[in-house]
Amino acid sequence: MIDDKYIDVNSKKVHYIESGNGRPFLLFHGARFNARTWEETGTIDALSNSGFRAISVDFPGFGKSDRSDQELSDFIESFIEAMKIEKPIVLGASMGGEAVLGFSVKYDNYSGIVLVGAVGVAAYEKDLNRISDKPFLLIWGKNDMVSSPENYQTLMKYNKNAKFLNIGYQHACYLDDNKTFNNEIINFAKSL
Repeated sequence: MIDDKYIDVNSKKVHYIESGNGRPFLLFHGARFNARTWEETGTIDALSNSGFRAISVDFPGFGKSDRSDQELSDFIESFIEAMKIEKPIVLGASMGGEAVLGFSVKYDNYSGIVLVGAVGVAAYEKDLNRISDKPFLLIWGKNDMVSSPENYQTLMKYNKNAKFLNIGYQHACYLDDNKTFNNEIINFAKSL
């Protein structure tokens, strides 16, 4: 089990776990999950074994992190600043995907974005031209009942270079086929 770590972000205690050295790869969970989810799927080990510094974070009010009123998209930037990280690759699933998308249209401090079954995409449509040339990987389960195909189709309309993959079936598709999922995010990260 990877050791618990904590950092102060805007006077709130934020819990995260990390493994590996190299280029930072941040992992953000969905509403039913927490930082340990990416340990259970083998994603942290797969990334750290491939030369990345995998950092999995509990959003404020989830897992072992304090509650906060800060918007999740702004929290991601605050966490990156607190950790003194430069240009990480940032992954978010479902609710975390919406937060990462919000972060990506407001801030530039990233080298690549992975959205997994992101929800709430339409809310950002007026700002999506800001991500038109950025490296994006979009992963959806084939039968995602939570995040409709419209979400990734909207993203691909504004970002013609975004790479799209169907992996697994359900909304939390990384639980269906974690091996393919981990391999694909590593391939994407190495291509940056």
